Amino acid sequence: MLAAYGFSGEQTGDIRITYKVLKVYPRGRLVLITCHAPEAPPPVTYSLFSNRGDLVTKKVVRDDKPASFNINVTLKSSPDLLTYSCQATSDLSTYGPSTRLQMYQELWNKPVSQLQANFTLHHGDLGPTVKLSCLASSGSPPIIYYLIGDDRHVHDHQKPLPGKPATFSIPLSQMSGWFSCQAKNNISMDSSARILLPPGKLPLTATYILAGSLGTIAAVTSVIMSSSRL
Repeated sequence: MLAAYGFSGEQTGDIRITYKVLKVYPRGRLVLITCHAPEAPPPVTYSLFSNRGDLVTKKVVRDDKPASFNINVTLKSSPDLLTYSCQATSDLSTYGPSTRLQMYQELWNKPVSQLQANFTLHHGDLGPTVKLSCLASSGSPPIIYYLIGDDRHVHDHQKPLPGKPATFSIPLSQMSGWFSCQAKNNISMDSSARILLPPGKLPLTATYILAGSLGTIAAVTSVIMSSSRL
């Protein structure tokens, strides 16, 4: 099906590069990139270059129409792979290169979602350490991950490669309590469920609260039993 995407383009001097999305697939896009140097006399050879300056493809146009290139991209495509420029060459001159066309945010404009946090316990010479791994299943990069402790305090942050998890080291001899991961891109933010570290051990504050609650329960129970004897 045809997608309702408009053209987007930038121009440098005498050459223009634009694009639009022709088809949308579950995990990919068919993109039409168009290059045009209106002042170049035909025939014109249009060359499409990647962000690194490598030649992707070229086409000879024998009239004054623009050159069109079909590019298939997938969800795994990095921003560098979705950055292009073009250049036109005729018998008289060379036109361009154009400004770089960056399509990443427009193609994969997704909020962060389905953030998962998993931990593994390691025992070393300096004591036990927890490795907390955080990864969002969906979201447009770049995604920044934060390690959040009690009182929403940020202990650390990382910006891993797209699709890779952030891994935080938590030395249990120095840190304990409730922890969670937070993921943020330029669209939205998501938080994982909180994890108690060390596993199964209540923080000191919670221990005091629990002890106080047990004391209150014992006192109330004693009053009830004394009243029942009267």
